[in-house]
Amino acid sequence: MKYIDADNNVFKNETMILEQSMNEINKYKAHGSIPLEKFVQLAKNYRDLLKLSKKVFKISDFQGKELNVKTNEINTILNNSNQGFLTFGENLKVNKQYSSECIKIFNKKISGMDIASLLAIGNSQIEENFNSILKQVFHEPVMEKKKTLLKNLPRILHIGNSFIDIRYRVINQGNVKENDDLIMMILTDIKESQKAEDQVVYLSYHDKLTSLYNRVYMESIMPQLESASAMPLSLVMADMNGLKLTNDVFGHENGDKLLVHAARILKNCLRKSDYIARWGGDEFLIILPNTDTLECKNICRRIKAICGEAEAGPIEISLSLGSATIENTATKISELLNIADNRMYRNKLVESKQIKRKIVMGMEKVLHTKCFEDPLHVERVQKMAANFVKFLDLNTESMELKKLPKLVALHDIGKIAIPKEILSKSAPLTDNEWEIVKSYTEIGFRMAQSIDEAFIAENILTLREKWDGTGYPYGLKHEAIPYIARVLSIVESFDVMTHPRPYKSALSKEKALQVLKINGGKQFDPTLVDLFLKNIDEIMV
Repeated sequence: MKYIDADNNVFKNETMILEQSMNEINKYKAHGSIPLEKFVQLAKNYRDLLKLSKKVFKISDFQGKELNVKTNEINTILNNSNQGFLTFGENLKVNKQYSSECIKIFNKKISGMDIASLLAIGNSQIEENFNSILKQVFHEPVMEKKKTLLKNLPRILHIGNSFIDIRYRVINQGNVKENDDLIMMILTDIKESQKAEDQVVYLSYHDKLTSLYNRVYMESIMPQLESASAMPLSLVMADMNGLKLTNDVFGHENGDKLLVHAARILKNCLRKSDYIARWGGDEFLIILPNTDTLECKNICRRIKAICGEAEAGPIEISLSLGSATIENTATKISELLNIADNRMYRNKLVESKQIKRKIVMGMEKVLHTKCFEDPLHVERVQKMAANFVKFLDLNTESMELKKLPKLVALHDIGKIAIPKEILSKSAPLTDNEWEIVKSYTEIGFRMAQSIDEAFIAENILTLREKWDGTGYPYGLKHEAIPYIARVLSIVESFDVMTHPRPYKSALSKEKALQVLKINGGKQFDPTLVDLFLKNIDEIMV
């Protein structure tokens, strides 16, 4: 019979002795012999002592495991704090390093090393200073005076490739023994924090998108430039043409690329002594110290020339400029800024419409490559539309007829913003893809509006409306659809049906006319379809 659990190997021998003793006692009892009373009592006491010892051991073992867990948690925190922790006593030897950052800072293990020589790194003056002050600290009995002495130690030291911030703490261990205090050092590599601080300063004075200076920086340096040493001083205000058009048609991502491209051009046109900033959304400010009117005009001409030569993205780079110059400090930079801004605005009024028109009309060529448009499609539709309107009751001097050729040229211009992979897809479009495709009339509408072509914009927008109201974008029906849009939709559809596209084969003339006839009253104005079918031979001449 076992009186105690003997699973624990720590008490294996003791348990074996107890079991042997108890077996001897039981053997005597079985033979009717009575062992000595003291021996029996001793065995019982031994058994009780063993039980108690095991309980104590289990408690100690549990507490030890808990202590290990807490120690590991603390070590993990210290090792991830990006700070070094070490302590040393009166002998100035490092008795313990508490975090891996210490090894990173000193590039070696430092336990047992002399703290003064460790921090001085061969500088005898720093080492002597550490030794002198630290000895005073350990021999000073008053805690407040100890802390005052520690303030005389260096706060920042250059160790390796880093600058280390050092904090000192006196740790009173509470022992009776004198001079048993420890000093803890907390070491922080401030190189990374300095980088972060430099980044904050950089961002506060620079535009995040273009990396140019920002308005805050330019306003901060203007007082310094109002000095005789900077005279004559010139300013150039530059405003991006076509940015809103780019954002509306191609999205803000392409608008941002346009701004970055323009910023790069401007910066490359300037000298090291010049200043350039993104002044506002689509505006840039250039400050040219020691630059007279003639040189300022030369710089403006250079900017214009390089913009004209730059490789065009979806939108070519175009800037409206305004400049002004002062010869002495009698005029404030703020006044000069107003003059340059007003001149830039006047130039923009003249240039903007012309630039936008050039941009929009130039996109027609892109349609042939990006959107797989047949280069002869516009020419054929213009010719058939001109022949078709001869059979309509329209004034030959009407705006509709005068604008018709340009409307035909721009009717698909909105496709420029539709992804190429969708336009070229031969498989059926998904619902989302079809929604994207349908947006092209609204995009074309905004583009035509941007060049003040209201009539063309309206007809582009409604070109895909259907007679029965099932078209897009608004579901207009019957006469609510503009007349010229109804005319053009028939002519344009006929040409598309009778010529191949990447996603379809061409239909014969007869088959295409049959499709028009079937869809008269559905997709197309039935009266206009009948008129088109009746005169098709003359229309196709």
